[in-house]
Amino acid sequence: MRRIVITLLALFTFGLATSAWAAPPAPGDLKLGPPEGMEATKSLVDFPHGRHVKANLECATCHHTWDGKAEIKGCSAPGCHDQPGKKGTTAFYAAFHAKNTDKSCLGCHKIVKKRDGKPVPISCKQCHTD
Repeated sequence: MRRIVITLLALFTFGLATSAWAAPPAPGDLKLGPPEGMEATKSLVDFPHGRHVKANLECATCHHTWDGKAEIKGCSAPGCHDQPGKKGTTAFYAAFHAKNTDKSCLGCHKIVKKRDGKPVPISCKQCHTD
């Protein structure tokens, strides 16, 4: 019996340790804005990072190029969605507003609203409050 308890305790501890290594700690809530050198046409967006973590979203859902090891970068980081314009996979606008993909905020919110009926923001003024 003691051997079983020790084995279970070891497995539980190992499980906690590996889950802790799975992703870095999530930052608090953020203000989302365009990349350096690009001008915002609407107000910056308050992003409730913690709410997305609580919804059990995997980091790679939004940070879709993250390899699980390197530092996680935001959408406006150089080499990610740092291009002006509304079309193309590297366009900053598309990272947040593309409608027909689960890789953008708006696209994912539309899916969640339709599938789960949750009151997620899907209009301009719900995100750009100023």
